[in-house]
Amino acid sequence: MSEKNKKTELADYTTIKHHPRVKYELSNNDYCIANAIYHLSNNPDSIFKGWYHGKVETLGKMFDLSRASAYNSITKLIEKKLVEKNAESGFLKTTKLWWDEFVNFEIGHPSKI
Repeated sequence: MSEKNKKTELADYTTIKHHPRVKYELSNNDYCIANAIYHLSNNPDSIFKGWYHGKVETLGKMFDLSRASAYNSITKLIEKKLVEKNAESGFLKTTKLWWDEFVNFEIGHPSKI
């Protein structure tokens, strides 16, 4: 099957940390998009290590969101400094703030318990 004929599959599941999600006024959809960026940018097989280099539309399709919804979530996440966009490439990655508030919280960092 060619790359163009492959369908984007729905994400299997997302564990949502609601305390930081509410703190940053994120919808569940915003959270899912940011979480996908985090995990996809940390793929050890990625050509562009540390960055999500796919299309925003693909992120939206993973959660059955429209193109506009996916772009709106990305814009919101960038404004809240949870995601950054490389000006030259357009690639995305989550920030240290995302790590500190969402991932470190996830693994039970003593300062977050």
